[in-house]
Amino acid sequence: MPDHALLLVSSMLVVVMAHLSCADGAVGTGKSKISAVFMFGDSIVDPGNNNNRLTEARANFPPYGQDFPGGKATGRFSNGRVPGDMLASKLGVKEFLPPYNGDDLELSDLLTGVAFASGGSGYDPLTSIPAEKLITLVGEEEATRVISEGIYFTAMGANDIANNYFSIPLRRHQYDLPSYVNFLISSAVNFTMKLNDIGANRIGFFGIPPIGCCPSQRKHGSRECDTLQNQAAELFNSGIEKEIERLNAERNVHDSRFAYLDIYYNLLELIQQHDFYGFKEVTEGCCGSNVLNAAIFIQYHPACPNAYDYIFWDSFHCTEKAYNIVVDEIFQQNLHYLM
Repeated sequence: MPDHALLLVSSMLVVVMAHLSCADGAVGTGKSKISAVFMFGDSIVDPGNNNNRLTEARANFPPYGQDFPGGKATGRFSNGRVPGDMLASKLGVKEFLPPYNGDDLELSDLLTGVAFASGGSGYDPLTSIPAEKLITLVGEEEATRVISEGIYFTAMGANDIANNYFSIPLRRHQYDLPSYVNFLISSAVNFTMKLNDIGANRIGFFGIPPIGCCPSQRKHGSRECDTLQNQAAELFNSGIEKEIERLNAERNVHDSRFAYLDIYYNLLELIQQHDFYGFKEVTEGCCGSNVLNAAIFIQYHPACPNAYDYIFWDSFHCTEKAYNIVVDEIFQQNLHYLM
């Protein structure tokens, strides 16, 4: 994510918290130790921030959302809830994490957190979307206090590797794979430190999933995962995990806590042990399996009748059932460190 987007993040948090400080001085005094959940990321955790944008990365139409309450296509890239919703629910904050750019966002939503995630975004400047103008409000001192009581999650990087490196050759002409991964790690650490510098003390960092096993990324004419893309994800994850350990050692003076959240091996286990988890199909998406079976390319197309049997909803994103199992595993492993 480029510097202007990082400044946007800072501005958004100030705007959100300024709203809160003017509306309710009792944030964080409830039963939960976590006052709010804020999510940054890509389409995996986007609940609808792209709905009103001129972009192909939208999901506010059927068949998306067919299993969401009311069967509504909210902009979530799945048949139902996405990981941000599940984390907010399991943390006892709220059942659904709304998009910051949502048309019906209310002040009460801001009290308990929103998602800034946007489909198509990433750490690479080539991946991010243009920044939008925001009105700066007063209340920054109080905002700092409230920000420190929230919990923050970032989930990006899959688009950078799958699209900017493997699908589009531009970055491959500039970097070999290890160098590009190091570039992404540096960008990710910079993003994390900027969040911490503006007062976010508890940050959960999702690694990159096994993107080579997504239906659209599997080798053509084969049901095998793309090992090179998976290796790139593993390389990024191992590097960022070491950086998270470093940040914990260097930034624990003011009770800052960082946690690496492993989505890679949790999802890979789901794929490899699918029978145990009750899945029947792991290589095909419920809505199709090629690169054009996602986002606006499947607008109003029929989905399979048995999404419960599928790990993948479209050619790149998981079903609600798969996400829920993975988030459960992550919650049990090391999310308590941020509590």
